[in-house]
This record gives sequence, C-alpha cells and structure tokens, in this order.
Amino acid sequence: MKQALIAIALLLVASQLSAQTDFETYKRQQQQKLNEYNQQKQDFKAYTQQQREEFEAYRAKLNAEYAEYMRKAWTAYKSSKAIPVPKCPEPVKPVTVDPTETESMAIFKEILMASITPSAKPKEPVMPVVPLPEVEPVVMSLSGHSFTFYGTPCYVELTDEHRFELKSVKEYDVSKGWKLLSEERYLSIVSQCMEYREKLGLCDWGYVRFVQELTESFFTENKRNEAVLMQQYILVQSGYKVRMARTTEKLMLLLPMKEDIYSYSYVDIRGEHYYVMADLKGGDEFYVLDREFPKEQTFSLYISSSPQLANSSTVERSLTSRKLMTASVAINKNLIDFYNDYPQCAEWPYYAAASLSPSVKQMLYPSLKQQIKDLSQTEAANLLLNFVQTAFDYQTDGEQFGAERTLFADESFYYPYCDCEDRSILYANLVHDLLGLDAVLLHYPGHLATAVRFTDEVSGSYISLNGVRYLVCDPTYIGASIGMSMPKYRDSKVEVKTIW
Repeated sequence: MKQALIAIALLLVASQLSAQTDFETYKRQQQQKLNEYNQQKQDFKAYTQQQREEFEAYRAKLNAEYAEYMRKAWTAYKSSKAIPVPKCPEPVKPVTVDPTETESMAIFKEILMASITPSAKPKEPVMPVVPLPEVEPVVMSLSGHSFTFYGTPCYVELTDEHRFELKSVKEYDVSKGWKLLSEERYLSIVSQCMEYREKLGLCDWGYVRFVQELTESFFTENKRNEAVLMQQYILVQSGYKVRMARTTEKLMLLLPMKEDIYSYSYVDIRGEHYYVMADLKGGDEFYVLDREFPKEQTFSLYISSSPQLANSSTVERSLTSRKLMTASVAINKNLIDFYNDYPQCAEWPYYAAASLSPSVKQMLYPSLKQQIKDLSQTEAANLLLNFVQTAFDYQTDGEQFGAERTLFADESFYYPYCDCEDRSILYANLVHDLLGLDAVLLHYPGHLATAVRFTDEVSGSYISLNGVRYLVCDPTYIGASIGMSMPKYRDSKVEVKTIW
C-alpha cells in the first residue's frame, strides 16, 4: 500500500513538472509570436513611412514643375458666349381625358422609338493622384475658420499662417503663390475639404461650391485672386481637372464639364469646353494656364443623391389629388438654395437620379405607403399617377420662371407650379421607391412623359427595351390611367432616356 502511494505521488510530481515545462514552452512561443508581431508592426510602419516620403517627394516634384510652368507666358484665348438655355417648342398644356374614352378604347400598341439615351452611371469619386495624409475628425477651436455652406456650419483649420498675398496676377507672382501653397501646412486643408465632400455627400459641382465658399469667406473682399488661387490648388490636389485664367487684374477658374451647361461663357481648348467661373459675357480676352496634372478627372454634374445639408424647413404644404390621395411635405430651404445654384443642363435623367431628399421621403413616404398598402400594383401605380396629375398646379417654365428650367423632385413640392418634365421626374421616383419598379423618361417633340416596367400583366401603349415592355404613364394627361398616351403623341416617335 505504501509503495502504491509513493508511486502515485511520484506520478503527480512528474505530471506537475511536465505541465510546468509545457507552460514555460507555451510562454516562450507566445513571446516569440509577440516579438514577431511587433517586428511586423515596425516593418509596416517603416514601409508606410517610406511610401509617404516617396509620395510627398513625388507631390513636391509635381507641384514644383507646375509652379515652374506657371512662370512661362500663358496662352491667349477669347471666351465664347454662353450656350443659351434652349428655347423649346411651347410645351403641351395639360390635356384631360375625354370622359367617353376608356382604357379599352385607347390605342394600345408599341410606340416607335427614335433612340435610347443610356443612363448616367454613378461615377467613382475623384481621387488625388497622390494620397493625402489622414486627418483626425475636425474639432472646432478658436484658431480655425468657421463658415456656412448653404446653411450648414462648417469648420476648417485655416489660420492666419495660411494667409498670403499676391503682388499681381502676372505669371511670376502667381507661381510664387503656388509654391507657397505647395508647402506641407496646406496639405491637411485639402484632406479636410475632401472629408467634408464625403460627409456632406457632395457631387462634383457641390465640391466646387464648397471650396469656393471656404476660400471666399477666408479671404477678405479685396483678396479674391488669392481665393481663386487657393481654389485652384485645392481642386487640383483633390484630383480634378482645372485650368486657370487671368486678365490684367484678376484670376479665374476654368472648369471642363462632361455635360454642356447653359449660361456660362467658355473657352474651347483642343475641342473641349472649359466653363469660366466668373461673370463674363463672352468675347473677353484673357490668358490661360494650360497645364495638365497627372490623372486629373473631368467634372460631372451627375448627382446620385441630394447633399446632406442642415435642415431649414419651410411651412408644410398640403396636397390632395382628385382621388383623395393626400400628403403634407415641408422642404429644406437650404437644399432649394443649392439647387438654385446648380447649372442648368439638358440631362433630364440627372434630375431624376438625384431622387427625393431623405427628409422629404421621411415625411411623404409613410403616408403614401399607407394609402396604397392594400392595392394591387396596377391600382397603386394609377393612384400615384393621379396624385401627380391632379395634386399639383401646372404652369410652363416660361410662365413661372421666365425661361426653361427643369426641377429636381424636391423642388416640385416647393414651387407653386410644375410642368411636364417635372411631373415625369417626380412620378418616376415615386413608382421606383414605393413600388420597386424601374422607369424611363419619354421625350416626345415638346413633351416629356414616363414609362414604367410593370411586373404584373398590364395592357396599354408601351415601348420595348431589349424585349421588355415599359408602359406609358403620362403625369400631364389628366385623368389618364397607366398605358394611356395623349392622342397627340400616339403616332409620334419618342426618345427614351433611361435613369437607373
């Protein structure tokens, strides 16, 4: 018995020694892994530091070459007059369905198409040729610069040390200003601007406006040339294609656009329009700095969603259709102000793709969903169509604004009147968001309507895209159901403009 107890004790001691040995081995292994991990961190840190130094050296080289090119004589150009807003044929007035006409009496057939305009695909965000340094979230302090962007408080760490003065707008002095802006202390300003671009969901045009508001509020009234040079610097470093021009007294930005825009004079450089961001009527002579920056990207007016601006609500507007569909909506006046500054262009799908703002959807959609919840797809689409047809008053753009002007969907709830293209854009958004249906815009001579791809079997006038039927839904044909087109256009060719 005693021998057995001794044997057990020896086994326990051996087991403890073995466990202790295993634990020591485990500790050594873990320490080795930790050492390897720390070494990897140090190696990665050294690698990123090396990359950053190489990037900064590359950026410095690019900016030095840019500044050197600035010292040379700029090329003389004359601006061309702004493209006027097209004088469209007098748009069709709202037509009311003949009471004797029913859906079964309408002409149901495939409409002849003239052409199809592809949808504008959401563009990838413009990126700088050289990565910018990461910045901590901006925290307001007494030393930075505060300003408002369409009613939205913004703050960028611009201080007195960032101020500078141009002796003149001659090439040599502008070059000196660019060299100053190329110093490291200005890099974080570019990073903060791009951070706001993401935070506010700004399109290219919105970003230009942000940079303008920042710089023009930072410099005093008599320092507009300094503001323009800083705008040029920030936009170029942000990855955009920008040119600069000068008269004998002032600097101006020249922005190329993927789209033709109205009411801005422009310079034609190698077949490309560069729009003048200054009040010029055309025919003015000035000198242009025509120098490329690597990987520069052209601006676009495309808006994938409305910018996220601070809310300044209008009084609620109540709407009721003839079929007693009701809605109450308040609009963000800051967003209306932003849209007022958006350049007019002929790209109707752009206005539709921007959709309704989140604040309007939050007020509008729950009520509309409740009113269509028990309806079939066809019934819901008809009720929404009647809502757009009869809850809004009609005037042409000429009557309301004195010139052609397409409205974003939010604007149709703000202004007292809307016309055929505004109604079509709004209806396309409603059926897309509330019913999950794709829609296109139909451009007839002097008229715009909508066509919707229904998943239910629905008869009526339609267009065929890749073998898929899109039924005509005309928000200006008062009282018409889906599938009914205005008699005037039943034999017309139509251009199809896709949205999504």
